[in-house]
Amino acid sequence: MYLRIVIFKAKALGWLSRALGRGNGIVIAGHFINKFAPNAVKKISAKMRVVLVSGTNGKSTTTKLIAEALGTKYSIAHNHTGANLFSGVAAALGANPKAAVAVLEVDELVLPWAIEQTNPELIVLLNLGRDQLDRLSEVRMIAQKWQRAIGKSQKVLASADDPFVVFAAANAGMVTYFSAQSAGHIDATTCPKCGALLNWSNGGLEYSCECGFAKPKSDWSLIENKLVSSKDSQKKLSIKSSIPGAAALQNSARALIVADKFGIDLGIANEAISKVKAVDGRFAVKNIGHTKFRLLLSKNPASWRETLATSAQGPREVLLVVNANTQDGKDTSWLWDVDFKPLAGRRVLVTGERKVDVAARLTVEGINHEVVDNEYEASRIFGEVDADIIASYTAFHRLANK
Repeated sequence: MYLRIVIFKAKALGWLSRALGRGNGIVIAGHFINKFAPNAVKKISAKMRVVLVSGTNGKSTTTKLIAEALGTKYSIAHNHTGANLFSGVAAALGANPKAAVAVLEVDELVLPWAIEQTNPELIVLLNLGRDQLDRLSEVRMIAQKWQRAIGKSQKVLASADDPFVVFAAANAGMVTYFSAQSAGHIDATTCPKCGALLNWSNGGLEYSCECGFAKPKSDWSLIENKLVSSKDSQKKLSIKSSIPGAAALQNSARALIVADKFGIDLGIANEAISKVKAVDGRFAVKNIGHTKFRLLLSKNPASWRETLATSAQGPREVLLVVNANTQDGKDTSWLWDVDFKPLAGRRVLVTGERKVDVAARLTVEGINHEVVDNEYEASRIFGEVDADIIASYTAFHRLANK
Protein backbone atom coordinates (compact mmCIF):
# COMPACT_ATOMS: atom_id res chain seq x y z
CA MET A 1 0.00 0.00 0.00
CA TYR A 2 2.79 2.43 0.97
CA LEU A 3 4.63 1.86 -2.33
CA ARG A 4 1.44 2.48 -4.31
CA ILE A 5 0.98 5.79 -2.50
CA VAL A 6 4.57 6.82 -3.24
CA ILE A 7 4.15 5.96 -6.92
CA PHE A 8 0.87 7.88 -7.08
CA LYS A 9 2.48 10.96 -5.55
CA ALA A 10 5.50 10.63 -7.87
CA LYS A 11 3.22 10.58 -10.91
CA ALA A 12 1.38 13.64 -9.61
CA LEU A 13 4.68 15.44 -9.08
CA GLY A 14 5.74 14.56 -12.62
CA TRP A 15 2.44 15.88 -13.99
CA LEU A 16 2.91 19.13 -12.05
CA SER A 17 6.44 19.51 -13.44
CA ARG A 18 5.13 19.15 -17.00
CA ALA A 19 2.23 21.51 -16.35
CA LEU A 20 4.61 24.19 -15.06
CA GLY A 21 6.94 23.72 -18.00
CA ARG A 22 9.81 22.57 -15.80
CA GLY A 23 10.56 19.43 -17.81
CA ASN A 24 9.04 16.07 -18.70
CA GLY A 25 8.61 15.12 -15.02
CA ILE A 26 10.53 11.85 -15.35
CA VAL A 27 13.60 12.69 -13.29
CA ILE A 28 11.74 14.37 -10.44
CA ALA A 29 9.26 11.48 -10.24
CA GLY A 30 12.11 9.00 -10.09
CA HIS A 31 13.95 10.98 -7.43
CA PHE A 32 10.77 11.02 -5.34
CA ILE A 33 10.33 7.25 -5.63
CA ASN A 34 13.95 6.50 -4.71
CA LYS A 35 13.88 8.89 -1.75
CA PHE A 36 10.65 7.73 -0.15
CA ALA A 37 10.71 4.08 -1.25
CA PRO A 38 14.40 3.11 -1.54
CA ASN A 39 13.57 -0.51 -2.33
CA ALA A 40 10.98 0.35 -4.98
CA VAL A 41 13.10 -0.71 -7.97
CA LYS A 42 13.80 -4.11 -6.43
CA LYS A 43 10.19 -4.68 -5.36
CA ILE A 44 8.58 -3.63 -8.64
CA SER A 45 11.06 -5.43 -10.91
CA ALA A 46 10.79 -8.66 -8.90
CA LYS A 47 7.49 -9.36 -10.66
CA MET A 48 8.84 -8.59 -14.13
CA ARG A 49 11.12 -10.14 -16.74
CA VAL A 50 13.83 -7.51 -17.02
CA VAL A 51 16.09 -6.63 -19.95
CA LEU A 52 18.92 -4.18 -19.26
CA VAL A 53 20.66 -2.40 -22.13
CA SER A 54 23.96 -0.59 -21.67
CA GLY A 55 26.92 0.66 -23.69
CA THR A 56 28.59 3.84 -24.86
CA ASN A 57 26.50 4.30 -27.99
CA GLY A 58 23.10 3.10 -29.16
CA LYS A 59 21.37 2.58 -25.81
CA SER A 60 18.23 4.60 -26.49
CA THR A 61 17.69 3.27 -30.01
CA THR A 62 18.34 -0.36 -29.10
CA THR A 63 16.09 -0.15 -26.03
CA LYS A 64 13.28 1.40 -28.07
CA LEU A 65 13.55 -1.28 -30.75
CA ILE A 66 13.57 -4.08 -28.16
CA ALA A 67 10.53 -2.56 -26.44
CA GLU A 68 8.66 -2.40 -29.76
CA ALA A 69 9.56 -5.98 -30.63
CA LEU A 70 8.63 -7.41 -27.22
CA GLY A 71 5.56 -5.18 -27.12
CA THR A 72 3.98 -7.36 -29.80
CA LYS A 73 3.46 -10.00 -27.10
CA TYR A 74 3.95 -8.42 -23.66
CA SER A 75 3.05 -5.28 -21.73
CA ILE A 76 6.20 -3.19 -21.40
CA ALA A 77 7.76 -0.81 -18.87
CA HIS A 78 10.35 1.28 -20.68
CA ASN A 79 12.34 4.47 -20.00
CA HIS A 80 11.42 5.85 -23.41
CA THR A 81 12.81 9.34 -22.77
CA GLY A 82 16.35 8.04 -22.38
CA ALA A 83 16.51 8.86 -18.64
CA ASN A 84 18.98 6.09 -17.77
CA LEU A 85 20.28 6.98 -14.30
CA PHE A 86 18.86 5.82 -10.95
CA SER A 87 15.85 8.13 -11.13
CA GLY A 88 15.07 7.19 -14.73
CA VAL A 89 14.97 3.49 -13.92
CA ALA A 90 12.70 4.08 -10.92
CA ALA A 91 10.38 6.34 -12.91
CA ALA A 92 10.06 3.84 -15.76
CA LEU A 93 9.11 1.02 -13.41
CA GLY A 94 6.79 3.26 -11.41
CA ALA A 95 5.01 4.42 -14.57
CA ASN A 96 3.92 0.86 -15.39
CA PRO A 97 4.43 -1.33 -12.29
CA LYS A 98 2.15 -4.10 -13.59
CA ALA A 99 4.03 -4.61 -16.88
CA ALA A 100 5.13 -8.14 -17.71
CA VAL A 101 8.50 -7.04 -19.08
CA ALA A 102 10.77 -4.10 -18.28
CA VAL A 103 13.16 -2.96 -21.02
CA LEU A 104 15.53 -0.50 -19.41
CA GLU A 105 18.30 1.62 -20.87
CA VAL A 106 21.01 1.96 -18.21
CA ASP A 107 24.02 4.27 -18.01
CA GLU A 108 27.36 2.45 -18.04
CA LEU A 109 28.14 3.39 -14.43
CA VAL A 110 24.62 2.56 -13.25
CA LEU A 111 24.62 -0.94 -14.75
CA PRO A 112 26.14 -2.72 -11.68
CA TRP A 113 23.45 -1.17 -9.45
CA ALA A 114 20.71 -2.06 -11.93
CA ILE A 115 21.89 -5.68 -12.09
CA GLU A 116 21.81 -5.97 -8.30
CA GLN A 117 18.40 -4.29 -8.02
CA THR A 118 16.51 -6.00 -10.86
CA ASN A 119 18.09 -9.46 -11.27
CA PRO A 120 17.65 -9.18 -15.06
CA GLU A 121 16.68 -12.05 -17.31
CA LEU A 122 18.96 -10.65 -20.00
CA ILE A 123 21.72 -8.01 -20.14
CA VAL A 124 22.45 -6.50 -23.55
CA LEU A 125 25.99 -5.10 -23.78
CA LEU A 126 26.48 -2.91 -26.85
CA ASN A 127 30.00 -1.43 -26.84
CA LEU A 128 32.50 0.48 -24.75
CA GLY A 129 34.46 3.50 -25.98
CA ARG A 130 35.74 6.87 -24.85
CA ASP A 131 32.94 9.09 -23.61
CA GLN A 132 32.97 12.12 -21.30
CA LEU A 133 36.18 11.30 -19.44
CA ASP A 134 35.46 14.14 -17.00
CA ARG A 135 32.43 12.13 -15.80
CA LEU A 136 33.04 8.49 -16.70
CA SER A 137 35.97 6.21 -15.92
CA GLU A 138 38.53 5.12 -18.50
CA VAL A 139 37.11 2.41 -20.76
CA ARG A 140 39.11 -0.43 -19.24
CA MET A 141 37.89 0.50 -15.74
CA ILE A 142 34.25 0.39 -16.85
CA ALA A 143 34.78 -3.04 -18.41
CA GLN A 144 36.24 -4.26 -15.10
CA LYS A 145 33.27 -2.88 -13.15
CA TRP A 146 30.88 -4.65 -15.53
CA GLN A 147 32.75 -7.94 -15.20
CA ARG A 148 32.59 -7.79 -11.41
CA ALA A 149 28.84 -7.05 -11.52
CA ILE A 150 27.93 -9.82 -13.96
CA GLY A 151 27.73 -13.19 -12.24
CA LYS A 152 27.05 -16.81 -13.11
CA SER A 153 23.31 -16.29 -12.74
CA GLN A 154 23.20 -13.73 -15.57
CA LYS A 155 22.52 -14.21 -19.27
CA VAL A 156 24.17 -11.74 -21.62
CA LEU A 157 23.87 -10.71 -25.26
CA ALA A 158 27.31 -9.29 -26.05
CA SER A 159 29.09 -7.79 -29.04
CA ALA A 160 31.82 -10.16 -30.18
CA ASP A 161 33.40 -7.28 -32.12
CA ASP A 162 34.27 -5.32 -28.97
CA PRO A 163 37.11 -6.77 -26.82
CA PHE A 164 36.00 -4.76 -23.79
CA VAL A 165 32.47 -6.18 -23.97
CA VAL A 166 33.75 -9.74 -24.41
CA PHE A 167 35.98 -9.24 -21.35
CA ALA A 168 33.10 -7.77 -19.34
CA ALA A 169 30.80 -10.72 -20.14
CA ALA A 170 33.38 -13.35 -19.20
CA ASN A 171 31.77 -14.32 -15.86
CA ALA A 172 28.21 -14.63 -17.15
CA GLY A 173 26.43 -17.95 -16.87
CA MET A 174 25.46 -17.84 -20.55
CA VAL A 175 26.68 -15.49 -23.27
CA THR A 176 25.14 -15.08 -26.71
CA TYR A 177 27.64 -13.41 -29.02
CA PHE A 178 26.58 -11.11 -31.84
CA SER A 179 28.88 -9.84 -34.57
CA ALA A 180 28.15 -7.02 -36.99
CA GLN A 181 31.35 -7.85 -38.90
CA SER A 182 32.67 -4.42 -37.98
CA ALA A 183 36.37 -3.79 -38.39
CA GLY A 184 38.62 -2.61 -35.59
CA HIS A 185 37.93 -0.70 -32.41
CA ILE A 186 39.31 2.81 -32.04
CA ASP A 187 39.98 2.33 -28.31
CA ALA A 188 41.12 -1.30 -28.18
CA THR A 189 44.89 -1.24 -28.61
CA THR A 190 45.75 -3.42 -25.64
CA CYS A 191 44.22 -6.58 -24.27
CA PRO A 192 41.58 -5.90 -21.58
CA LYS A 193 42.67 -9.09 -19.80
CA CYS A 194 46.47 -8.77 -19.54
CA GLY A 195 47.39 -5.38 -21.02
CA ALA A 196 49.57 -6.66 -23.86
CA LEU A 197 49.10 -5.34 -27.39
CA LEU A 198 46.15 -6.90 -29.16
CA ASN A 199 46.77 -8.48 -32.54
CA TRP A 200 44.16 -7.29 -35.04
CA SER A 201 43.96 -9.39 -38.21
CA ASN A 202 41.73 -10.18 -41.20
CA GLY A 203 41.27 -6.52 -42.03
CA GLY A 204 40.43 -5.67 -38.43
CA LEU A 205 37.66 -8.27 -38.14
CA GLU A 206 39.54 -10.53 -35.73
CA TYR A 207 41.56 -9.92 -32.59
CA SER A 208 43.67 -12.08 -30.29
CA CYS A 209 46.31 -11.84 -27.57
CA GLU A 210 49.26 -14.00 -26.53
CA CYS A 211 47.48 -14.60 -23.19
CA GLY A 212 44.75 -16.53 -24.98
CA PHE A 213 42.11 -13.80 -25.04
CA ALA A 214 40.53 -13.70 -28.50
CA LYS A 215 37.37 -12.88 -30.42
CA PRO A 216 34.76 -15.58 -29.72
CA LYS A 217 32.69 -17.33 -32.34
CA SER A 218 29.40 -15.56 -33.00
CA ASP A 219 25.99 -17.08 -32.39
CA TRP A 220 24.40 -14.44 -34.61
CA SER A 221 25.93 -12.35 -37.39
CA LEU A 222 24.83 -9.32 -39.35
CA ILE A 223 25.91 -9.69 -42.97
CA GLU A 224 25.03 -6.49 -44.83
CA ASN A 225 21.33 -6.21 -43.87
CA LYS A 226 20.75 -9.89 -43.10
CA LEU A 227 20.66 -11.36 -39.60
CA VAL A 228 21.88 -14.97 -39.56
CA SER A 229 21.94 -17.54 -36.77
CA SER A 230 24.96 -19.85 -36.74
CA LYS A 231 22.98 -22.49 -34.82
CA ASP A 232 19.69 -22.52 -36.74
CA SER A 233 19.78 -22.17 -40.52
CA GLN A 234 16.05 -21.39 -40.51
CA LYS A 235 16.66 -18.19 -38.59
CA LYS A 236 17.78 -15.83 -41.33
CA LEU A 237 16.02 -12.65 -42.43
CA SER A 238 16.55 -9.27 -43.99
CA ILE A 239 16.20 -6.52 -41.40
CA LYS A 240 13.61 -3.84 -42.06
CA SER A 241 14.99 -0.66 -40.54
CA SER A 242 13.40 2.75 -41.07
CA ILE A 243 16.25 4.44 -39.19
CA PRO A 244 19.19 5.22 -41.49
CA GLY A 245 22.77 4.11 -40.97
CA ALA A 246 24.83 1.02 -40.22
CA ALA A 247 24.50 1.50 -36.47
CA ALA A 248 20.71 1.35 -36.73
CA LEU A 249 20.95 -2.01 -38.52
CA GLN A 250 23.10 -3.36 -35.70
CA ASN A 251 20.67 -2.10 -33.07
CA SER A 252 17.77 -3.65 -34.98
CA ALA A 253 19.63 -6.95 -35.16
CA ARG A 254 20.08 -6.98 -31.39
CA ALA A 255 16.38 -6.25 -30.90
CA LEU A 256 15.50 -9.23 -33.09
CA ILE A 257 17.84 -11.53 -31.17
CA VAL A 258 16.20 -10.46 -27.89
CA ALA A 259 12.76 -11.03 -29.43
CA ASP A 260 13.81 -14.55 -30.42
CA LYS A 261 14.91 -15.25 -26.85
CA PHE A 262 11.48 -14.14 -25.63
CA GLY A 263 9.71 -16.51 -28.01
CA ILE A 264 8.52 -13.91 -30.50
CA ASP A 265 8.36 -14.75 -34.19
CA LEU A 266 11.18 -12.91 -35.96
CA GLY A 267 8.93 -11.83 -38.81
CA ILE A 268 6.48 -10.20 -36.40
CA ALA A 269 9.31 -8.52 -34.49
CA ASN A 270 10.86 -7.32 -37.75
CA GLU A 271 7.62 -5.65 -38.79
CA ALA A 272 7.34 -3.95 -35.40
CA ILE A 273 10.82 -2.43 -35.46
CA SER A 274 10.38 -1.33 -39.07
CA LYS A 275 7.75 1.16 -37.90
CA VAL A 276 10.23 3.03 -35.69
CA LYS A 277 11.46 6.08 -37.59
CA ALA A 278 12.68 8.28 -34.71
CA VAL A 279 13.81 7.66 -31.12
CA ASP A 280 13.45 10.42 -28.53
CA GLY A 281 13.92 13.03 -31.25
CA ARG A 282 16.75 11.25 -33.06
CA PHE A 283 16.20 11.49 -36.83
CA ALA A 284 13.07 13.56 -36.30
CA VAL A 285 12.45 16.38 -38.78
CA LYS A 286 12.04 19.92 -37.46
CA ASN A 287 11.19 23.07 -39.37
CA ILE A 288 13.33 26.02 -38.26
CA GLY A 289 12.78 29.16 -40.28
CA HIS A 290 12.63 28.13 -43.92
CA THR A 291 14.78 25.02 -43.49
CA LYS A 292 13.65 21.46 -42.83
CA PHE A 293 16.25 20.04 -40.46
CA ARG A 294 16.81 16.38 -39.61
CA LEU A 295 18.03 16.07 -36.00
CA LEU A 296 21.06 13.85 -35.35
CA LEU A 297 22.69 13.29 -31.95
CA SER A 298 26.43 12.80 -31.49
CA LYS A 299 28.14 12.52 -28.10
CA ASN A 300 31.64 11.10 -28.54
CA PRO A 301 34.16 10.09 -31.24
CA ALA A 302 32.46 6.78 -32.02
CA SER A 303 28.99 8.30 -32.39
CA TRP A 304 30.35 11.19 -34.47
CA ARG A 305 31.95 8.66 -36.79
CA GLU A 306 28.64 6.84 -37.26
CA THR A 307 26.59 10.03 -37.53
CA LEU A 308 28.90 11.65 -40.07
CA ALA A 309 28.75 8.50 -42.20
CA THR A 310 24.95 8.48 -42.02
CA SER A 311 24.68 12.22 -42.69
CA ALA A 312 27.00 11.91 -45.71
CA GLN A 313 24.20 9.99 -47.44
CA GLY A 314 21.75 12.83 -46.77
CA PRO A 315 21.41 16.50 -47.72
CA ARG A 316 24.37 18.68 -48.73
CA GLU A 317 23.77 21.29 -46.01
CA VAL A 318 24.75 20.49 -42.41
CA LEU A 319 24.82 22.48 -39.17
CA LEU A 320 27.08 21.38 -36.30
CA VAL A 321 25.99 22.41 -32.78
CA VAL A 322 28.38 21.63 -29.92
CA ASN A 323 28.07 22.53 -26.23
CA ALA A 324 30.23 21.49 -23.29
CA ASN A 325 27.90 21.27 -20.31
CA THR A 326 27.89 18.46 -17.74
CA GLN A 327 25.74 16.15 -19.89
CA ASP A 328 27.89 16.80 -22.96
CA GLY A 329 31.20 16.40 -21.19
CA LYS A 330 33.05 19.60 -20.34
CA ASP A 331 36.26 18.56 -22.05
CA THR A 332 36.07 19.10 -25.84
CA SER A 333 39.49 17.61 -26.60
CA TRP A 334 37.60 14.64 -28.05
CA LEU A 335 36.98 16.78 -31.15
CA TRP A 336 40.52 15.95 -32.21
CA ASP A 337 39.68 12.24 -32.21
CA VAL A 338 36.90 12.73 -34.78
CA ASP A 339 37.61 12.38 -38.50
CA PHE A 340 35.59 15.21 -40.07
CA LYS A 341 36.61 14.38 -43.65
CA PRO A 342 33.06 13.14 -44.52
CA LEU A 343 32.03 16.82 -44.36
CA ALA A 344 34.30 17.73 -47.28
CA GLY A 345 32.39 19.22 -50.21
CA ARG A 346 29.31 19.98 -48.14
CA ARG A 347 28.03 23.33 -46.97
CA VAL A 348 28.95 23.36 -43.29
CA LEU A 349 27.81 25.85 -40.66
CA VAL A 350 28.89 25.77 -37.01
CA THR A 351 27.21 27.10 -33.86
CA GLY A 352 26.79 26.25 -30.18
CA GLU A 353 28.60 27.28 -27.02
CA ARG A 354 31.86 25.71 -28.27
CA LYS A 355 31.59 26.81 -31.88
CA VAL A 356 35.10 28.28 -31.82
CA ASP A 357 36.54 24.92 -30.74
CA VAL A 358 34.71 23.17 -33.57
CA ALA A 359 35.77 25.85 -36.08
CA ALA A 360 39.41 25.42 -35.07
CA ARG A 361 39.16 21.64 -35.53
CA LEU A 362 37.53 21.98 -38.96
CA THR A 363 40.13 24.53 -40.05
CA VAL A 364 42.94 22.10 -39.25
CA GLU A 365 41.03 19.35 -41.08
CA GLY A 366 40.72 21.62 -44.12
CA ILE A 367 36.90 21.65 -44.06
CA ASN A 368 35.35 24.85 -45.39
CA HIS A 369 32.79 26.19 -42.94
CA GLU A 370 31.13 29.29 -41.54
CA VAL A 371 30.43 30.17 -37.89
CA VAL A 372 26.90 31.41 -37.11
CA ASP A 373 25.17 32.62 -33.95
CA ASN A 374 22.32 30.09 -33.89
CA GLU A 375 20.13 27.75 -35.93
CA TYR A 376 17.90 30.61 -37.11
CA GLU A 377 20.84 32.34 -38.73
CA ALA A 378 21.76 28.99 -40.26
CA SER A 379 18.26 28.73 -41.69
CA ARG A 380 18.52 32.18 -43.26
CA ILE A 381 21.73 31.09 -44.95
CA PHE A 382 20.51 27.66 -46.04
CA GLY A 383 17.08 28.80 -47.18
CA GLU A 384 14.29 26.42 -48.26
CA VAL A 385 16.24 23.15 -48.32
CA ASP A 386 16.58 19.92 -46.38
CA ALA A 387 19.54 19.96 -44.00
CA ASP A 388 21.04 17.98 -41.13
CA ILE A 389 21.71 19.23 -37.63
CA ILE A 390 24.39 17.21 -35.83
CA ALA A 391 24.25 18.27 -32.20
CA SER A 392 25.80 17.37 -28.86
CA TYR A 393 23.56 16.18 -26.01
CA THR A 394 22.26 19.42 -24.48
CA ALA A 395 21.97 21.18 -27.84
CA PHE A 396 20.12 18.22 -29.31
CA HIS A 397 17.55 18.00 -26.51
CA ARG A 398 16.97 21.75 -26.58
CA LEU A 399 16.20 21.53 -30.28
CA ALA A 400 14.19 18.28 -30.04
CA ASN A 401 11.97 19.68 -27.27
CA LYS A 402 11.53 23.14 -28.78
